[in-house]
Amino acid sequence: MVEKLKKYVWFVDRCSECGACVSTCAKNILKFTNGSGHPIQETIEKNIGLTHIIADTCFFCEKPCEDSCPRLKDWDLGPTIQKTLVTTELPDGNVVNALIVSSLRRKLIDGAILWDIDSDSFRPVPRIVVDEEYVLKSRGYQHLWYPILAVLNDAIYKERLKKIAVVGPPCVVQAVRSILTSTNSKLKMYRDSIRLIIGFFCDGAYTQQLVDEIVDRFDVKPYEINTISVDLRNKLMRIVLQNVLVKGIKMSEVRKYMKKGCAHCTDFAAEWADISTGKIDFEGTLVITRTPVGQKCLEYALMEKMLRVLQVTVGMDELQKLILDKERRKRVQEIDTILSSILNSLAAREYNEEIVKMLKSLRR
Repeated sequence: MVEKLKKYVWFVDRCSECGACVSTCAKNILKFTNGSGHPIQETIEKNIGLTHIIADTCFFCEKPCEDSCPRLKDWDLGPTIQKTLVTTELPDGNVVNALIVSSLRRKLIDGAILWDIDSDSFRPVPRIVVDEEYVLKSRGYQHLWYPILAVLNDAIYKERLKKIAVVGPPCVVQAVRSILTSTNSKLKMYRDSIRLIIGFFCDGAYTQQLVDEIVDRFDVKPYEINTISVDLRNKLMRIVLQNVLVKGIKMSEVRKYMKKGCAHCTDFAAEWADISTGKIDFEGTLVITRTPVGQKCLEYALMEKMLRVLQVTVGMDELQKLILDKERRKRVQEIDTILSSILNSLAAREYNEEIVKMLKSLRR
């Protein structure tokens, strides 16, 4: 059984719902169900004669699901090569799309897994794109969650992609980095196929209940919503409607719709991407290259004139503040450790003095 996932991730609401474990499951027994907050392991039961047994489907498995899970690892600050403030001439101003298009043109990648939105319901959907026309049609990430890595197998086996770019927030970035740095033989096909990780700054992702709130509050239809963006400096969520009317909601009023797993994430700037990007308090968009592949991705975008540099050096005070704000969530991880110990103690029906020590330490 997937004991580590259950004990340290699912049972303490730490799951990021990235979808990595679902794609990499060697037995194809992990599935997402609505409202669970994490994947569910399918139970296989058999009758052998008069005996009813529950099969251990993970027996002899190398557990690639656990090796790909970002929540089973500790993450420090990632590398940084260069910080650049850029803008793009694309109509929607989407810097990520500019990076993807230029990478396709220069053959750095042959396809990408992107975020998009269903126009009618304003629900997030994944897109596997192989040409720039479909990239430019994508409406991008709208702070609504989908387990995007669950489509990795489609990109590899159905689309036959050999050089894939994956776009996502820090938890998705960490999951892909976990795969790329693993020595698990079951993950080799993914290591061989993924070439580029593009991360975007993220303070948290939201469930579809956020759209329901917007629809009710402003008396609009889901298809009338154009974009949802987050203004972290002013602590506002901005909703642009198709009639160009802009609405705002205080972040404190929508936090209740944030995914539970986001409370356990301490990475704001997608530290382990090849290249990460986002708006903070600048006129343009900040791009941070973190690996040589990420540096090449930025260079290609500048060569293709998909991006234009606004200034070479960027003040980092506002970014550093947001990074530190999110790092404070490490306190939640301390509570996770205590909760896991309590659960173990209850299962063993034994009094655990170590739990008392940790609680006293947390109180201090």
